[in-house]
Amino acid sequence: MTKDLAVHSVAKSFGGVTALAECSLEVRAGSITALIGPNGSGKTTLFNCVTGFYRPDQGEMRFGETVLTGLRPNQIVHLGIARTFQITRIFKNMTVLENMIVPVRQLGLRTLFTAGIKGHERERAEGLLEFFGIAFLRDEMAGRLSFGQQKLLELAAALMAEPTLLMLDEPAGGLNPVMIDRLTGYIRELNADGMTFLIIEHNMGFVMQLCEPVIVIHRGRVIARGTPAAVRANPAVLDAYLGD
Repeated sequence: MTKDLAVHSVAKSFGGVTALAECSLEVRAGSITALIGPNGSGKTTLFNCVTGFYRPDQGEMRFGETVLTGLRPNQIVHLGIARTFQITRIFKNMTVLENMIVPVRQLGLRTLFTAGIKGHERERAEGLLEFFGIAFLRDEMAGRLSFGQQKLLELAAALMAEPTLLMLDEPAGGLNPVMIDRLTGYIRELNADGMTFLIIEHNMGFVMQLCEPVIVIHRGRVIARGTPAAVRANPAVLDAYLGD
């Protein structure tokens, strides 16, 4: 069942520095929504609040009818929200296949080694690795993969819990044009199958060809939302970027 993500008046400060200031937005089920803005505008802080890594100082977040505010990251994953990180988080001294299993084990690494890899887990993991074109690397240590392959591994691992909303933090960052084209194709195919995306990205070419709507955040507040063309022409958006 697809669900909308709703963020209402969320605020978050760190030592007197305001990261989010009554930030409100909505991500419609089935969309590929972009969240853009200048460096330091609060994008990743918002991701961290939605996924339970930070607790907001005020405001409410809902996924469908379920209140997310105050839940832990593992609880939010089991509600159907998964994410990737700006700096890729993989276990470099574990194999690609082992990296795929960790996200779905609530008890952490110990159970991975004591219980082994179950048949249904292996089947799903290998299917996802095949989808992303890296199944031939299943037994390689993850640290030996190229940067682009590590990005794909993190994305594949995020899908192991079968989320309906996938939040990507700069998925195109550091990738070459060929890999960006591949990534675009994967996102479109997953979206066509019903997955919702919320994507932070600084690569405007990637955003403008893939995402709609585009939400712009500046100094912790949403200042614009609309089609790529409308956002590109919005004077407030131009001022935010040029001013920073």
